[in-house]
Amino acid sequence: MATFSYAIKTAIILFPLVALVFTIPYIIYQYHKYGSINSYRSLVVYSFLLYLMVAYFLVILPLPSIEKVSQMTTPSYNLIPFQFVSEILSLSSFSVSDFATYFPTLKNPVVYESVFNIFLTVPFGVYLHYYFEFDFKKTVFYTFCLTLFFELTQLSGLYFIYPRGYRVFDVDDLLLNTFGGIIGYLLAFIPLKFLPNRQELDEESLEKGKEVGIGKRLVTFGIDLICYGIFLFGCIYFCHKHITFWKEASIIIFILWSLFYFVALPVILKGKTLGMKFFHLEFSSVKKVTWYRIFSYYFWGVIFYILLPVGVCFLGYFLYRQNIISETFWEYYFIIVIALTLLEYLLAFFKRIFKMPLLIEKISHLKIISVMSKEEKLAE
Repeated sequence: MATFSYAIKTAIILFPLVALVFTIPYIIYQYHKYGSINSYRSLVVYSFLLYLMVAYFLVILPLPSIEKVSQMTTPSYNLIPFQFVSEILSLSSFSVSDFATYFPTLKNPVVYESVFNIFLTVPFGVYLHYYFEFDFKKTVFYTFCLTLFFELTQLSGLYFIYPRGYRVFDVDDLLLNTFGGIIGYLLAFIPLKFLPNRQELDEESLEKGKEVGIGKRLVTFGIDLICYGIFLFGCIYFCHKHITFWKEASIIIFILWSLFYFVALPVILKGKTLGMKFFHLEFSSVKKVTWYRIFSYYFWGVIFYILLPVGVCFLGYFLYRQNIISETFWEYYFIIVIALTLLEYLLAFFKRIFKMPLLIEKISHLKIISVMSKEEKLAE
């Protein structure tokens, strides 16, 4: 029991770190496929991730020392099916006709190890049937693959970190784990009866995906910055290595690439950047979507939300360096500029929450809308 609790505690402790690494690709995938992040779906997916971690740690923990494993002489594998049955019969006084032998037999370590191997994959079968909508054959196949992965992990000595396997590769474990997945498949009728199924979650997510919220805008802009930055820094690095006047060339490339990526490319892609195309978004206007409207959208966005606060801050710093204002005045000035900048961002945030147009949208007569087709996505 102490081994079980140790494995579970380890999984819970490491789960936030694994979840953090998993979250970014998960968000990108959800916004791309559904246009939104469903909270209940996230609960199911992250609970499945935690379950896999717990199951994995139950298989490999506790880790022995390499010296102890190198001295082991016990068999590292068992290829005889149902050997656990003969072990139960030989190590206990079990008799089918004698009910008095039932309870003592349950205390046999072989029995509760076998029961543990069954229970280990019951949740896996439930998840596969309920959320992933796998049929019986797929559930059996993937459960077998999972337990085979566990057994090979043991046989290889944790991927050859150890000189030999410190636990036994057992064909009975393959059978019992697969049987556990089958039980989980059958038990999945419980969540299917009382909880929203996968199709309902998809429909709800796609309906919510018609809205263009703050999270989707930030992720889209982040993808655009990555695409924009990879080419830009690649060109600058090339200029630095092969051109003597690389600084001047880099400035020219920066201007031209910025205009192309954020202005010309959306015109070519009919109102979309690469990030917007990936997340099924586009610019929309009561008037025609033209290059100068797109340019105006980004130009005033950079002015209002980046250059203006930064420029005002640098102006105060310049005045301080020139001894035009005192150090005390500069400190208060800096705090006020930061506070006003945060207030500006907070105002934009609440405008998004209440679906009010920003100033840059009023100036450019542009807004970003979702063009995700619910029927097409459900048909995929």
